[in-house]
Amino acid sequence: MGLSGGPGLAGTLPEVGALHRLLEETPHERVAVELAGLIGDGLDHRRTLAALAVATSRRVQPLPHVGFKYHTVLALQSVHLTALNLAGKERWLPIFWALDYFKRAQEQEHRSSGWAMGPPPAPVATTPEKASKRLIEALDRWDLEAVDSAVVDFARLATPGQLSEILFRYGIRDLRAIGHKAIAAQNVHRLLPLVGPEYAPPVLRSLAAALQNHGYDPNPATADLPSDRTWREFQVMLGEIPKTWKQGRRDAAARNELVRTLREVSELDAGRAVIDLLKHGVSADSIWEALFATAAELVLTRPTVVPAHSQTSANAFHYVFRHARTESTQLLALLQSAAFMPAFRRGVGNAQPDRRIDELEPLAVSGNGAFALREAFSELPHDPASGARKALHYLQQGGSADRLVAGARRHLAYSGRQSHDYKFTEAALENHRQMAPTVWRDRILSASMAYFTGSATAPNPVAEEALQLLG
Repeated sequence: MGLSGGPGLAGTLPEVGALHRLLEETPHERVAVELAGLIGDGLDHRRTLAALAVATSRRVQPLPHVGFKYHTVLALQSVHLTALNLAGKERWLPIFWALDYFKRAQEQEHRSSGWAMGPPPAPVATTPEKASKRLIEALDRWDLEAVDSAVVDFARLATPGQLSEILFRYGIRDLRAIGHKAIAAQNVHRLLPLVGPEYAPPVLRSLAAALQNHGYDPNPATADLPSDRTWREFQVMLGEIPKTWKQGRRDAAARNELVRTLREVSELDAGRAVIDLLKHGVSADSIWEALFATAAELVLTRPTVVPAHSQTSANAFHYVFRHARTESTQLLALLQSAAFMPAFRRGVGNAQPDRRIDELEPLAVSGNGAFALREAFSELPHDPASGARKALHYLQQGGSADRLVAGARRHLAYSGRQSHDYKFTEAALENHRQMAPTVWRDRILSASMAYFTGSATAPNPVAEEALQLLG
């Protein structure tokens, strides 16, 4: 289907339904041209993101892994955040990247499985209570087929808050897929307001399938598996947390001690350490700062794809913590996020002293201001540690964190190539924004530079083509 190849499209701007079909059905080699033509006619990026959310959910499944090709779905909220913070033609560069990535993932899915989402299931439940019970029972059984029908039924009858609470809770229930389930739940929660209720069903069905994916494990409902144990244990431990936990105090010493503790303990003991701090009146904000710091340290130690998920998963769990309606879901998000850190640590190893977040030393540059910032980005990706240390020098000398953030997004839009470039950058920037403005926050942002896209990275051919198509 081309721009003028279907009824109602010629000379008009398609609604989400027609647009997602155009994106799905137009060949890869033509789709960017078609999109550029619609943009020239006045198409906005929000409607395009909504259509991409539907198209990716319909054409790329979260099986056999919640990851790999499925990142065409998982990265969309990060693409949206990047686009929102750019202006003019630059705002479209992340969109064109996401479209190109989708077409490649769609081709991969077609070659490997031929899968495409089937028609929506018929309604069954008659009340929100019956629909909720049906969905929860299916999720507890890890019954993929039953969940597919139940999630659409519940969404039809429930309020957005009721729906998100269940999806948040089951998005954080296990330690599989290096945090991608929590990331998927966050992704959908952010995108649904763009998509709207009419086109939400395929997006929700895709998420529900992702939450039920247990890899090559036997059914977790009938097995005692390591990935599920912290969830069960932490639910029992919630009773130890005082009811006044939301009135905790900020405590820098306790935060720093938790960072040191997380270098040594097991998943379950990481949660116990967090509970102990809550019992002693330390605020959840201080604990989250320790988790963000640990994630940044892991990335600085080994700036590769798997450690990068320590940051993206912490961001997703924190999002659930901030948006969940029940205290038990909030606390379980905090504890599960802490439990993930030792799992990532085992894959990374212990940080050398100069890569530890609390011992990172600034690296002076010959200039200051904009020159110093350019120096920091020029180190990436060939010497990420030097880029981090120069960024720390820039910030400690009074450099603007806002300029660093804006630079990270512009480099990403022009030179980002992988879904993790988008996911990590936006996660790190949001984590930075959620922390109190302290030197500790600047230290975490500097360490995150290790996985940012830098000026030394060649421009992305997709971005170059998009700029040409947009004139």
